[in-house]
Amino acid sequence: MPQVYGKGFVVVHAALGLYVGRTPSLSYWSKLDAGGRDAVATFPSEALARWHVELWEGGWPEDDAQAELVLHPVTIDRPGGWASIAALRAAGLEAHLGELAHPGWKRPAGQC
Repeated sequence: MPQVYGKGFVVVHAALGLYVGRTPSLSYWSKLDAGGRDAVATFPSEALARWHVELWEGGWPEDDAQAELVLHPVTIDRPGGWASIAALRAAGLEAHLGELAHPGWKRPAGQC
C-alpha cells in the first residue's frame, strides 16, 4: 500500500502543464521542462499555492480562465510535499503529465 502524507494542491497551466517546482531563477513545468523530476511540488492550501504564484508572477491573475491557471487537489504520496506520477494520474491529471510520463524519466534526475 502506498504511503500517504496528506492532501495538497498542484498548479496546472493549460499550455505548460503541471508546475513541477522552481530554482532561484527558473520554473519547471511538465510540458516544457520537468527538470528531470518524477514528482511535482504540492501546496497545503489553495491560499499558499496562490501566494507562491504571486511571488514569481507579480500577483495571481484576476481572470484565472484567461491566464489558464487552475489549482487541482491531489494526494501527497512522497515525503516533503511531493506528488508522484501515480498520484497525479489518480487525480485525473494524465493529460498534463508531459515529460513526467516519458519512460526515460525512470532514470536518475536529468538522465533521460
